[in-house]
Amino acid sequence: MGVLRDLALILLAVEAAFGALVGVALGAAVNYGLYRSRWWRALPRWFLQARGVLSLGQQAVERACRRAAMPIIAASSARAALAGMLTRRKG
Repeated sequence: MGVLRDLALILLAVEAAFGALVGVALGAAVNYGLYRSRWWRALPRWFLQARGVLSLGQQAVERACRRAAMPIIAASSARAALAGMLTRRKG
């Protein structure tokens, strides 16, 4: 029974790997087709506008994350500096 269970798991793994390869192959085919047709040079105007809006949104998220992380980084740096000063005095 153990051999059959192992064989079934191997077949499931092969099936999953084959499915993943098919997905990658389809994605590569679509990308290659878009590359060969030079489709991105003739983008509709609303795609360009959507791309601009998404870019602005991405910049806003980056700024917000940077501002949220700065106090944490400053506190961590201060803690590390304080710990460094304390260990130098002891030793």
